[in-house]
Amino acid sequence: MEEQPKTLRGLFTEAEAKRQEIELSWNSNSATFQENLSATIATYEECLKVADQVSLFSLNETLDDVSSRDLQYVLR
Repeated sequence: MEEQPKTLRGLFTEAEAKRQEIELSWNSNSATFQENLSATIATYEECLKVADQVSLFSLNETLDDVSSRDLQYVLR
């Protein structure tokens, strides 16, 4: 059975949870920390891809045109 693609909201929530988890880690030199950091970055990068695919933000939009609930996805 093929896994359904994740929504932008789902990916962002996952990335934020991972970020919060690594912020609580005390040993940033450990292999586990580095793996978690890489996974978190990859999830944020996936958010960017999904936002681009769905054209969440167009080049001709101003900040006033962006929905306040979508501001959290402005990662660039």
